[in-house]
Parts: sequence; C-alpha cells; structure tokens
Amino acid sequence: MSRPLGLLAGSGQFPAYLMEALKERGHEVVVVGFNGETSRELAAGAARSLFLEVGELEKVISFLKESDVKEALMAGYVSHTNLFRMDSLTARVFAGLRDKRADTLLKAAAWSLKRAGINLVSAMPYLKPMMIEKGTRTRREPTAEEWADIKFGHMMARKVAGLDIGQTVVVKHQALLAVEAMEGTDAAIERGGHLGRGGVVVVKVARPRQDFRFDVPVIGKGTVTTLNRAGAAVLAVEAGRTIVLDRVEVIRMADEAGVSIVAL
Repeated sequence: MSRPLGLLAGSGQFPAYLMEALKERGHEVVVVGFNGETSRELAAGAARSLFLEVGELEKVISFLKESDVKEALMAGYVSHTNLFRMDSLTARVFAGLRDKRADTLLKAAAWSLKRAGINLVSAMPYLKPMMIEKGTRTRREPTAEEWADIKFGHMMARKVAGLDIGQTVVVKHQALLAVEAMEGTDAAIERGGHLGRGGVVVVKVARPRQDFRFDVPVIGKGTVTTLNRAGAAVLAVEAGRTIVLDRVEVIRMADEAGVSIVAL
C-alpha cells in the first residue's frame, strides 16, 4: 500500500467517484469534508476522515500531517461564499491577496498546504476513462440554429471563464441569458431557462488557463435533471476537459428528455 492521499471533498457525486478511482490504484484515502457541503457517506470508504468548516485551514493542515499525507487532491463544489468563513490562519493567508476571486483564494490555500509539506495535485491522471470525447454524444443532433447558439455561447463562456467569473453560460437566439457566478452551475441554468422560456443552449467550459488541481468541469445525472427542469435543448462542453459521471445513464436520460449533449 502506497502513502495515503488526501481528498479535500466538496459537494456532488464527483468526490465519491474520485475516491474509488484512487482506491483502485491502491491508495488509502484520507478525506477532509466540509459541513453543509460534503456527503457524510464518504467517511465510510476513507481510511480517516474529518468534517469541519470551509475556512478552518489550520485544522485541515494538522489533520493531513497527522495522517502522513504528502499529496492531496480537490474534488466537488464548495460554495464560494463559504470561503469567507475563516480561522486565524486562513484570515492571515488571505489578508494580503490582490482580490478574493475563487481561483486566487484556492491558490493561496494551496501555497499554505505546500509550506506545510503537502502538495496539492491534479486529479486528471486518475480520470481519463471518464473524459468525454469530441462529437454529439446523444441521438439528437443540434439544429442549425442551436449550432449557432453553441458557437456563440462557447465564445462567451471562454471570455467569462477567462475573467474567473464562472464557467457556464445560457444562451438563446445568440443572446446571453445567464452567466454563472457564485450561485453555481445549476442555479445559472435554471435562471437562464426561466428567462428563455425553454429551448435554451447551455455551454460549460474550462478556464483558458484552467488549474485542474482546483476544478475539473464535471457533468452527471443531476446536470441532466437540471437541464430538463430548465427546458434546455442542448448542453455543450469541451472534449478532453470535461468529466462525465455515470455516462451511460446520463446519455439515456438526455435522450429521453430530448436534450442534445455535444463535446466541442
């Protein structure tokens, strides 16, 4: 058995999938979860686990060091507003930052971990079988009008992501209906679907200079449920940079809902 890996786990299904991928490679997994964000079920498969508040960086570092963790990975969504609940160490680390964007805060946290002898590494090497390939993955091909919205939405999403605002946009008739910010992807999709009264195109991208240690674009069954609720017609993502959880079920659900999933 190799040295244990730390898993800083947020909400959603992704942390559980990543933990299984790590265990299949022979790693023990030490889980740090966050109250109100992380599923408590993760603790059952972990060698050790600790649940605390998002901003308690000092406790995170102490726990990982006690667990002999030298490398850690991040997975799952953590509400960006919770990053402002800080212990004294976190407050000191964040005090001198030029801004409080999520990427800036996470890089500062990674720097603090590294100073303590814990390297934050990308989950990507463990996730290649889950990457979506280029092309239309569902039965229904987008219409010519939807393709125009996909191209427009991809251009806009890349610009928005480059500003570290969000990674998802909702468009219709080449009009920008919603841009993801701190509310998260699902809320942005539902808002855009409401404004567009259905038939909208959702585009989700990685940042132009994505640091995959902090964030890997992920879609799953919950994404399709949200798309269906919003009356979306198309979901476009980036091939080779987006993870699909439960791929067979995701495609089946999308086909049933008449939603086209496209990887660019």
